[in-house]
Amino acid sequence: MISVGIDVSKGKSTVCILKPYGEIVCSPFEMQHV
Repeated sequence: MISVGIDVSKGKSTVCILKPYGEIVCSPFEMQHV
């Protein structure tokens, strides 16, 4: 199973994608809210 973590704040969101046992699929990146 792949897990997607999203931290939402007022001006941006931070996203990270992980496989089981903490293997990183995609390093954390930021998305600006427009």
